[in-house]
Amino acid sequence: MYKKYVKAKAVTAHDTNELTGFSGSQWDALYVGVAGNANLVFQGDSDAVLFKNLIAGTVYPFGLKLVKSTSTTATDMVVLDSGRYVS
Repeated sequence: MYKKYVKAKAVTAHDTNELTGFSGSQWDALYVGVAGNANLVFQGDSDAVLFKNLIAGTVYPFGLKLVKSTSTTATDMVVLDSGRYVS
């Protein structure tokens, strides 16, 4: 079984600019194109968590609001949305 995504946006890591792209929804997942670390802030949280050794070509089911540039080495990342709000 797989999740169908209906929207995507390339990630520009930044220490303060939250992920945006469209209104009324939230990002459901993160695709990592080139392996590395990602310093992430989840929806509903304000503290960043450093995920080490993320695998290239993998979709992670992370509901994110920010990908911080500090300590992030993974690249070619894309956030994905299924079009369904889950609380």
